[in-house]
Amino acid sequence: MSQINQLALLSTVSSGDQFPVYSIQNGDARRVPVSALLSYFQQQFAAPTMAVNLFVPSTGFSIAVPTPVSEQQWMLLQPVSTLATGTIVLPLNTSTPDGTEVLLTSTQTITSLTVSLNGAANEFGVPTTLSAGGFARMRFYQATNSWYRIA
Repeated sequence: MSQINQLALLSTVSSGDQFPVYSIQNGDARRVPVSALLSYFQQQFAAPTMAVNLFVPSTGFSIAVPTPVSEQQWMLLQPVSTLATGTIVLPLNTSTPDGTEVLLTSTQTITSLTVSLNGAANEFGVPTTLSAGGFARMRFYQATNSWYRIA
């Protein structure tokens, strides 16, 4: 068998070209076409685009993160004044791609903020309040079924 650095170099890739992979299920090396690999990535990972959503909530609000969850979501909260309470409902864990991010920004203080995990097992650092001009960025990690605050 040739070593990888002995193979001829391919300058362009087409959907029918193939990559070698080791299949744990089968216990041996197999091949996968570029098109199947691309399809796998599209189904498993969040898209690098961001959907912007503006909300003007009132006290006692409950807002679900908009779908599709394959896009990163920026939820801009623009209440008229300080709010006592509110809830953000994260996307359903079983339909959320690995790496999905939700950015919350508020123009006014939200004194008591609840973030509903919607099936996720854990949260780490999810905010319980937002100050005027405050923000929180959260990312879903599928392997642990958890949301993590990353900023």
